[in-house]
Amino acid sequence: MLGFNMGVKNFITWHLLALFLIPFCLCQDEYMEVSRRSNKAVAKVLQSHHQIGHKGNHGNNGNNGAPGNEGAKGDKGDKGDLGPRGDRGHHGPKGEKGYPGIPPELQIAFMASMATHFSNQNSGIIFSSVETNIGNFFDVMTGRFGAPVKGVYFFTFSMMKHEDVEEVYVYLMHNGNTVFSLYSYESKGKADTSGNSAVLKLAKGDEVWLRMGNGALHGDHQRFSTFAGFLLFETK
Repeated sequence: MLGFNMGVKNFITWHLLALFLIPFCLCQDEYMEVSRRSNKAVAKVLQSHHQIGHKGNHGNNGNNGAPGNEGAKGDKGDKGDLGPRGDRGHHGPKGEKGYPGIPPELQIAFMASMATHFSNQNSGIIFSSVETNIGNFFDVMTGRFGAPVKGVYFFTFSMMKHEDVEEVYVYLMHNGNTVFSLYSYESKGKADTSGNSAVLKLAKGDEVWLRMGNGALHGDHQRFSTFAGFLLFETK
């Protein structure tokens, strides 16, 4: 009976000890599982930190490269549509008043030519044809121009020597005074030309003409010998 009681007591004791140890063992397993997971997470953090430590700092950006070559020119595009018509512009300012035109009494010009030979020495040259005589101030019969108004006039004369003579002298006359001379020389059988011009200040009624010195002038339908003049401007 004593032995039976000891057995029961031992059984109860081991049973109580087992009940006490089983939860403790279970807690130890869960603790080990938590520790294993924690150690694994810590290891990952340490590994990541180790990798970042070996990566180093980011370097500076390099210089920009040289620009590339220009590409090939593309094809010409189609012609665009005509744009809308623009608005009409504003009227510009009125211009200044122009200078008055030349009045009829100041429209003075003439030109005469020689269609036949002339050889009257020491006399006024008479021209056989008058092409222009605006205002009729050139006298066809005398070969003289009479100034209708006081002003500045331009005169010009050209001549051809007759082949029968060697030399010719011609003078531009102003109221009996010689203004300039024309001279031409060439051996007989050959023609020669000469010319001269003058700008004269004339009073109303002054006369200008050409006087033959010696020699002879050639004249034909080609009109190599001419005399012309016109008013440049009136003076007061």
